Amino acid sequence: MPPRKKQKVEHSTASAPVVATGSLPPPSWRTTRAMAKAVLAPTSESQPVSIPAASRARKDGATRVVGKPRKGHLDTLPEIAVEIQLEIYSYLDLRDLHHLSRTCKRFREFFLGQKTVTKEKLWEQARANTDDFPERPPFLSEPAFVHLLITPNCHRCGCSNVHNVIWAWFTRHCAKCLREVTLNLNEAENYIRSRNDRNTSIFLYTRHGPFRLLAIVNPSENPSYRESTKYNRIHQDHVEDLAVEWRNASSGSNPSLALGDIARKIEQTRHDEIAEREAYADLCKKWLDEQEHKRQAALDAAREARFHEIVRRLKEGGWEKEIAFMGQKGLEEMAAFTVVRQTAKLTPKVWQDVYTRLEGHLNDVRKERLTAERRELLESRFQMLERAIRKHYVSLPRTASMEGRPRALDFIFVKECRSLLEADNQRTITRNDFSAILPAVATRWEAEIKEKLMTIIKDALPGPVSDDVDVFSLAAAVFGCTCLGHDAYVSIKPGIQEPAPPRFPIVLRHDCLRNLAYDRISSVEDTFYTRLFMKLFTEYDVQPLHVEHLSGTPDVVAQVCNILKTLGMDPLKTTVDDVKTCGARLKCLSCLASYGTYAFTVETAINHACAYAYRSAKHDKWAVLDEEELAIAHRLEAKAHDVNFTSKTARQNIMWSCALCSHFDGYWWTMQEHFKTIHPDEDAEACLQNGTIFRHPYKTREAQLTPPVQIRAVVR
Repeated sequence: MPPRKKQKVEHSTASAPVVATGSLPPPSWRTTRAMAKAVLAPTSESQPVSIPAASRARKDGATRVVGKPRKGHLDTLPEIAVEIQLEIYSYLDLRDLHHLSRTCKRFREFFLGQKTVTKEKLWEQARANTDDFPERPPFLSEPAFVHLLITPNCHRCGCSNVHNVIWAWFTRHCAKCLREVTLNLNEAENYIRSRNDRNTSIFLYTRHGPFRLLAIVNPSENPSYRESTKYNRIHQDHVEDLAVEWRNASSGSNPSLALGDIARKIEQTRHDEIAEREAYADLCKKWLDEQEHKRQAALDAAREARFHEIVRRLKEGGWEKEIAFMGQKGLEEMAAFTVVRQTAKLTPKVWQDVYTRLEGHLNDVRKERLTAERRELLESRFQMLERAIRKHYVSLPRTASMEGRPRALDFIFVKECRSLLEADNQRTITRNDFSAILPAVATRWEAEIKEKLMTIIKDALPGPVSDDVDVFSLAAAVFGCTCLGHDAYVSIKPGIQEPAPPRFPIVLRHDCLRNLAYDRISSVEDTFYTRLFMKLFTEYDVQPLHVEHLSGTPDVVAQVCNILKTLGMDPLKTTVDDVKTCGARLKCLSCLASYGTYAFTVETAINHACAYAYRSAKHDKWAVLDEEELAIAHRLEAKAHDVNFTSKTARQNIMWSCALCSHFDGYWWTMQEHFKTIHPDEDAEACLQNGTIFRHPYKTREAQLTPPVQIRAVVR
């Protein structure tokens, strides 16, 4: 029968006496803390103790405490008629019936107590109402099977969170209980041999062994696992049951059966039982895996919905920019936070806890966002400054001398430019703002740099220069750095890959003067502005112009002066134009033994000498070709020199610049595509001849145009 609710105990209190101080109230169903406090509180003897508001007086004078009923209680269910209860229970499935049996002792006793026809029908009907449960093994009752699949508790001690089912025994055991109820192989062997019955010992161990007739947990044939606490665990009760079965069968009353037949019969029965358990275990494992997959899917869906709700509330709370700044990766990282990835509903209290824990992270994201926005703004203003400089220095048609201009990073620490670059985010800065200050800033910067470079050249020349002579127009006014020697491939023919030493103003575009690998700038102040640009310098391996790196200038100037003296020219008066109009040819006496006699123009001779200026074996011995050698050189140069770029090879190896654009440079095939798309009305071949397409001033090596020619081979 379904459980009935306990009847009230009536207290015969015809006249309820006044409760004295410190005495207990009349018996009732429930004594609240407020009532006990009121009873035990000190009062005067003349003042009776009043019953708290939480209690109510019955007609017979007894006190009944009335509590606020909570939703979901089954207090009134046992009061209902038995037929109605059975009708209600008939609509429950196995899960509902199992959960109901665990609500209280009375329901447990009713559903799980002594078997009756009514109870069996209830469980049969619950099985019929359940569609997704696996088939029940015949060796388990329906309540036991449901308990095994649903409740993750140890079947021995009752501890929770035991999720691994021991399918060999169809039970759940925690790690502690598993060690207590099982034996390893050595312990099982000693247990069997300790028995006085020799026939039983032989049957259990010698003939068949524990692996043959017993269900083993974590079986392994590794000999080192015989004493393992994890592998090859045998249930102690199963060993005893098998021993009892053998003893009863072997000592039975049927003398016609031999011991061998009895052993084979028991063996066959045990094997069938193990096979049956394995078959049902596979079905149950598959069902549990499916349930776990569904559970994880439901949890993931709940977490995702909860996370979307958290994001929505954060956006409404003023964190919309931070959420957008995080991006997909940042949101995935935030979704992995413990306080976020839970599945609990976002009640006001829970939401307050979530927001409190996320607030610190969101503040950090806000700082990163503001820093990124500030950096992006400064970089955009930096690009404005670069475009303003290009517009100030470059006019169309562009010429080679226009490439010797400063860059934006040369002005970032100039007061006028820094005030615009470092202006507040609210202030709008345009390119016109930079264009307005550039004339004065650029003039001052040019004067400072020009004075430094002029001092370097004057110190390197062999004597003082007249005031009426432009120092930078002298042929000996070249600048030197160690890259001239590093870039020269001196193991091949002379002059093929030897770079020309830079002159003014092209030296301002020389990469070594801005390379951080040589001299790193240091800032005396530590501000966001300086840290940002120092980081940019490191990322792009550049820095503002650093003329002090031209320490090799005296060496290359000495080589040029030596060549000019060989030609009979005065290094303090000979200009670049004088060298270009000079038709003389030189030969390097240092190359005679290794490469033979080569005829150099004055420009290529300067390149060749400067390439060896930083090496121990300097090529500083030169001689002028005689008339016979000069005639041979002119005849060979007519084929080797391609000053008009008629050779396809000469064009492909040269970096070109477009005079119609302010900053487009490229190799010949790129330049052809550029003219087809940007300047379709212009012919690239004609532009090459009229100078619209010109050689890049500091990315083209002179020896590629007028290489030295060999007029006499090596004499062996």
